[in-house]
Amino acid sequence: MSRTADIDLVFARAVTVDAVVRALAGEGWSLQEPLGISYMVNNDDLFDWQAASNDQAAEVLTVVDSQDNIDYHVGVCIYHSTEETGGQLLFMLADRTVPSPRRSTGEGSPEHQP
Repeated sequence: MSRTADIDLVFARAVTVDAVVRALAGEGWSLQEPLGISYMVNNDDLFDWQAASNDQAAEVLTVVDSQDNIDYHVGVCIYHSTEETGGQLLFMLADRTVPSPRRSTGEGSPEHQP
C-alpha cells in the first residue's frame, strides 16, 4: 500500500541539505535507497532527477549544497531501511531561507509593553 503526505517546513535561517540529512540520520533516515541515491538540481525547470551510487553520498551533498546551485530548487530522496519507506526532501526556496514569523506588536504583546 502506498501513502502520500506533504509536510512544509519553514526555517528561520539558512539550512543546508547536508545538515537536514545529518539530523534525520539520527532517526534512521539516509540518502541510500535500495537502488542508489536520487537527487536533483532544478536549473532548467524540469525537475530532472539524477542517480548516483550509494558510495557517492558526500559528492551528492556537495552538489546540492554548492554555491553554484544556491539559486535553484534542489532535492534528495531519503530512505528508512528498517521501515522500508522513503520520500523526497525538496528545498524549494532559492536561497533556502525563510524570514522568521513576525510577532504582533499590538496591545498586549510583549513588544508593546511600556
